Amino acid sequence: MKNTTLRTRCGALVLGLLATSIQADEDALMQALRDELARSVGELQMEEMDKPYFVAYTVRDMERYGAAASFGALLPSWETRSRRLSVEVRVGDASFDNTNFRSMSSFSSGFGGGRVLPLKDNTVEIRRQIWLATDAAYKEALQQLANKRAALQNETRTEDLADLAPQEPFTYTAEPSRNLPNLGDIEGLVRDLSGLFREMPQIADSQVSAAASYQRTYYVNNEGSSFIRNDPSASVVVRAQGQAEDGTILNDFLTENRLEWDEISDPDELAGAVKDMGKAIAERMGAPKLPDRYIGPVLFEGQAAAELFAQVLAHRFIGLRMPDTESQFSSFMGQGQNPFLDKLGGRVLPRFLSVKDDPTLTGEDFVGGYAVDDEGVPASATTLVENGILKTLLTSRNPVGDIEQSTGNRRGGGPAPSNLIVTARRGMTRDELADELKLLMDEREAEYGIVVRRLGSPLFRATTGSGISISFGGPQQQQSSVEPALLAYKVYPDGREELLRTAEFAGIADAVFKEIVAVSDSTTNHTFLYSPMSFSGLATIISFGGAGFASSLGQAVTV
Repeated sequence: MKNTTLRTRCGALVLGLLATSIQADEDALMQALRDELARSVGELQMEEMDKPYFVAYTVRDMERYGAAASFGALLPSWETRSRRLSVEVRVGDASFDNTNFRSMSSFSSGFGGGRVLPLKDNTVEIRRQIWLATDAAYKEALQQLANKRAALQNETRTEDLADLAPQEPFTYTAEPSRNLPNLGDIEGLVRDLSGLFREMPQIADSQVSAAASYQRTYYVNNEGSSFIRNDPSASVVVRAQGQAEDGTILNDFLTENRLEWDEISDPDELAGAVKDMGKAIAERMGAPKLPDRYIGPVLFEGQAAAELFAQVLAHRFIGLRMPDTESQFSSFMGQGQNPFLDKLGGRVLPRFLSVKDDPTLTGEDFVGGYAVDDEGVPASATTLVENGILKTLLTSRNPVGDIEQSTGNRRGGGPAPSNLIVTARRGMTRDELADELKLLMDEREAEYGIVVRRLGSPLFRATTGSGISISFGGPQQQQSSVEPALLAYKVYPDGREELLRTAEFAGIADAVFKEIVAVSDSTTNHTFLYSPMSFSGLATIISFGGAGFASSLGQAVTV
């Protein structure tokens, strides 16, 4: 009993010393950020040049462990620790500043607003690096503002938008919650899981990777906002592929994303999923090849329905502002305009569907949640679609169109979704949806319909070769590419199913979703990596029973 008590007290002492050390580092870092912020706002000004009216500092302090293996053999593991500073400097004023502009010089110039900071509380060196980064960012901002004024002095702007939306100061501090596994535990898991593929002769290539990270994000700006936020993550990714006799590459993948390593599934459960994936690839190798084009009813189930939504519609809810440009870039930049900006107040989904983005939802099933976004704006739920009508888009503090305030979705370089919640006012049971599919088959006098249960991901592409091509209507320029199906079946009127080797999509237009026929009353939780140029991070689609749609070329129902 004495030994036990002594160990407990010693453990508490060690933990207490560790917490004190972390707190000292954080206090020193935040104080250095605040001191340099005050100096930059009060003293930073080149002669006869604009002073900064807005300065913000972000520090991302990350610790990350990871490992990978192939067929039971470990690949190089990684163990990293970094502390990186980014600086945002705005000159001019909120109505017109150096941001939201692109020119030839902006593409060729360097990015002076970032630095690697010391990992310990060396206040002098931290402040020196902050000053160097701020000085470089300020000079670059002055050049950007001069270029913007010169480019626009003889141009008529199509929209007279401010460059920075106002925001009330907000402060937030999360307690440290580092919870990382030993690197050996990660290596053991990937080695054991990848070793299962040695017993699968149908698998030509495979890899298992896993990683866990803990990041503390620090932010201050001169408006009075500041935060310290925890950004942990843990993941396991399994990829495998085989090749049919005719050369068709068949791939599949398994991903699990959580906030903490302790939330990752039990190794036995993961092993079972890996074995099932290997069997599925083998079965698809022997499935019939259907090279002819298919136009008719299609039923998307579970992961396929949510992944379809993620690939076609999720990015449409982003209010990404197109920057002003020099005249030679205007036509090029206009190609990236989101068509949903012109559909605010219009119908984009059937009247029984609604969509909400809610970063306030956190926990094991909501890995996209957070308390405060990267601009210090507190998280809040945003209704995007209500009864089929598009209400707003997800934005940062850069005003977009008629959306003048941030929705609190700045993540990385721009706005991004968090937890997308798709709900329906009425839903069908599985049997009712099967009957609906049969009805659509009868209406089109189709010999069979198609059920898609798993879709591929843009992160795990493979050359699939020719398969059945499913077409949906809509102008080609408004269509989104969709990854081939990983698990699809022909379904006959009597309920009989026939596995397909693969199914590819000719393209799906946004407008097709307005004609959704029915949705299920089931729930699917699907985590995906939303990764535009400005951000790469996890988002979640949840409470998504499915969506069915009809087009001029064919009809489809999803669950």
